[in-house]
Amino acid sequence: MSDTRVVLVDECPDGLVDALGRRGFTTETCADRGDVFSALDAGVGGVVVRGALDAEFVSGVRDRVGVVPVFFLTESTPESAHDGGAIAISDPETPEAVASVAARVERAIEFTQWASAGRNSDSLYRTVVEQSHDAIFVAQDGEFRFWNRRLTELTGLRDGELAERSVSSIVHPDDRERAAAIATTRRQGGDAPASYEIRLVDADGAARECSTNVREIDYHGSDAVLVSMRDVTEQRATEAQFRGLVELARDLVTLVGTDGRIKYQSPSVTEVLGFDEDELVGEHVADLIHPDDWDRVKAVFERALQTGADGTDPVRYRQRNAEGSWTWLESVGSNQADTSVDGFVVTSRNVTEQRSYEQRLKRYETIVESIGQGAYVLDEAGVVQFINEAALSRTTIPMSTFVGRHVSALRDAGYLAADQYERAQSALDAVLGGESERERFEIELSFPEKNYVTEFTVSPIVDDGGEVAGAVGISTDVTERKRYEQRLNALHASTRRLTGATSREEVAEIVREAATEVLDYAISGVLLYDESQDALVPTAFTDEAWDVFGDVPPIPRGAGLTWEVFERGEHNLYRDVDSNPRRFVLDAGVKEELIVPIPDHGVFFVASVGDDSLADQRIALAKVLAANTRAVLDRVEREQLLRRRERELASQNEQLESFASVVSHDLKNPLNAAMGYLDLAREQYDGDELDRVADAHERMAGIVEDMLALARNGQTVEEAERLSLGGVAEAAWTTAASDAPEATLVTDGEIPVDAHRGRLRQLLENLFSNAIRHGGDDVTVRVGPLDDRAGFYVEDDGPGIPPDDRPRMFEAGYTTSSEGTGFGLSVVMSVVNAHGWSVWFVESDDGGARFEITTESDH
Repeated sequence: MSDTRVVLVDECPDGLVDALGRRGFTTETCADRGDVFSALDAGVGGVVVRGALDAEFVSGVRDRVGVVPVFFLTESTPESAHDGGAIAISDPETPEAVASVAARVERAIEFTQWASAGRNSDSLYRTVVEQSHDAIFVAQDGEFRFWNRRLTELTGLRDGELAERSVSSIVHPDDRERAAAIATTRRQGGDAPASYEIRLVDADGAARECSTNVREIDYHGSDAVLVSMRDVTEQRATEAQFRGLVELARDLVTLVGTDGRIKYQSPSVTEVLGFDEDELVGEHVADLIHPDDWDRVKAVFERALQTGADGTDPVRYRQRNAEGSWTWLESVGSNQADTSVDGFVVTSRNVTEQRSYEQRLKRYETIVESIGQGAYVLDEAGVVQFINEAALSRTTIPMSTFVGRHVSALRDAGYLAADQYERAQSALDAVLGGESERERFEIELSFPEKNYVTEFTVSPIVDDGGEVAGAVGISTDVTERKRYEQRLNALHASTRRLTGATSREEVAEIVREAATEVLDYAISGVLLYDESQDALVPTAFTDEAWDVFGDVPPIPRGAGLTWEVFERGEHNLYRDVDSNPRRFVLDAGVKEELIVPIPDHGVFFVASVGDDSLADQRIALAKVLAANTRAVLDRVEREQLLRRRERELASQNEQLESFASVVSHDLKNPLNAAMGYLDLAREQYDGDELDRVADAHERMAGIVEDMLALARNGQTVEEAERLSLGGVAEAAWTTAASDAPEATLVTDGEIPVDAHRGRLRQLLENLFSNAIRHGGDDVTVRVGPLDDRAGFYVEDDGPGIPPDDRPRMFEAGYTTSSEGTGFGLSVVMSVVNAHGWSVWFVESDDGGARFEITTESDH
């Protein structure tokens, strides 16, 4: 390159002249940009300017000497590093950086000279290389001969560093052998692939997956390869993340003239569309694009021509392939109509599979959006990648801002409490760590409008290699369900409290509390019916209810909405209570009121001063509460009646005790005195008359004893014990049959019975004595269990009881025997009643008396 000059402008960096000289260039320095044009001639290979990019200056240079690279040394490299053909390079500050700039200038001039001598015009190759999104370089003998800026960005190496390194040095060590084998096969004329994937290692040691295209060229008279590389690292990560491997088609570069005819087609047309490289040259694009898509494509390019825009937005369309079918392409055009290219450089890629994938994805997204549940996608680090509309719509806060952030951002923003976050993170760690195929948990989200209880199900996203690449979360709003469970638990708790209530007032207070807890209304109360007033009396109100309604008097029959519900016996939900003419309390400000009857007892209500429609489930719970309340009030009434009865019985027992004392003191003492005087009379006089007096005394003593037994046995049995009926019967028989040795007692089996021992013995003694008295000294008495009921029987084989006497047999003092007191069976009845038993008289099989006594025992 000894004949090639480089023109330097505006005080280029120190050392740059020497660095260019060492690379075989001669240099010429101009004070300012205006002096450059007089120095331009065919020997100028490039221009280096210090300062901002100037497209007009570049155009002036090329008008004079054609296509030569123009370099601008800037303080910072702009995004468009090749604006209008200008090449921007960071202004070097060190000797190493200066040497790097010199290497870059050398390779750009060398490549431009080669490209300009090519068969398809210099502008074509300049546009393809400098405007490509791919890293492009020329390699010769394993060394870099030319590279575009994208390669420096991809590798992280400066121009000077690339100039000193071999091509294999940037290839991943595990891929070098394969790359070398492909290169050897190509040099030997074998069937080497033109496209393949390979990994590069950048300056930081990170591996990057690249899609590589290699083409053999003649570079300055020697064999070389033109290599284009596309970084697909992020694409591969995204594909693994969403379990959709979409292979992006190779770029197809097409030069389309302003007349719509193809002027150049890159070799990738064979791979993309199946045509030979030059087969489509000269064809009009309208003949290749699907008729339904042509108007849309035409409009895009016409708009670019009319506006002079440098590029076009991506456009998708169908293009005919070599098989005669249609291939979907996505193209971006670079408007070069005002340059020597005289047309558009169109970069296209095959998106047929991608479009199919997107359509499938769209269907899946439609399904996800239609299920009505929140859906979330997270990557393997727990970073949110996607949130569906159902999840976004729950709150007015911008949830979409959390996409791209770790789930902990929800905690940091205050929407997720620390303990709730720990629960979610624990489940997520289990899924992302491969420890679980599915995790289910509940968390509470606190948003400004409302707190939500959400049930999450998290499952892993697995890539083709079987590795966990992320997680999918499906959320279900269970706030209402949890609230219903809380209401149900509150109802159960109130039911348990109600079971312990002992008064109407206590029941009303519990129901008032339950109405507030179960139905979520602060205004609630209970009104109970008072028969003496014939009115519904306010019994338990919340403080809020007193504040709203004031001091409510008893509501008389037929007045207000409460009586309407109480008399009809059906609940009613009143809307616009303030406008209802039947309301009892005027101007209370109540908008809504639910009144529920407690049949036979009263009503309870909940009310609201705002519009807050009750859900059906809450009304159902209110009806259950009313039913429970009715049952408890019924029980309370029964217990109160029972307590009154118990008080009455206690009073009766006291009276009986008093009576027994009178009998014991006022009758037995005079009787004992009379019997003593009878003994004195016998000492002076002996006759039948005294015997009759003695008999009368004994009868009177028997009557006194029976009356005492009747009084004491009539008291309720407080404590019972499990007894053997046979054993008690044997003891009672010993007393009752002491004067009848020929009488017989037969017990049928072991009969357990719960009773008071003394009173049970008194009952049996009286029945046994009654049998001996009426059946004679040789009577047989049998005791045994009842066949069809819980209890026992006592029967004899005596003459029985005449039918006419049976209705009065248990009356106190009634007897058919001259020797009886008439209190024996009355004592039996009192013992039976004291135990809560029942007694029946039937005739025995032998015609005697049979008494059947049923007990409450389960045995």
